[in-house]
Amino acid sequence: MIKIEFSIWLASKTRWVHLTKTIEMQAVPRTGEFLKFSNDVVGDYFSFKVTEVVYRETGSKVEISTELLDNINNRGYSFEDESEFDEYLSSYLSVGWLSPHGVTENKYTS
Repeated sequence: MIKIEFSIWLASKTRWVHLTKTIEMQAVPRTGEFLKFSNDVVGDYFSFKVTEVVYRETGSKVEISTELLDNINNRGYSFEDESEFDEYLSSYLSVGWLSPHGVTENKYTS
């Protein structure tokens, strides 16, 4: 098994959050592949596209970054409704995802 630190992003029109979680997998996903993460509250409806795979020199873990969730036409946010953003954020935190920087202002949208 390989320890992989995943980074995902969720965003509303006004806020965004970076979430991380270390998961053990048998293989390392490749750039361009899609991943679905288990979530008992909101399900695994959305898939995340792998955009970056980083191997640490020490070999201790692999880091994988994904695209912003559901970023239709590069609009810069995942959710139209702020309460839906809050629901998804809460659900990911409840299944072990961490928010190392907290929720911040979404400056990508205007």
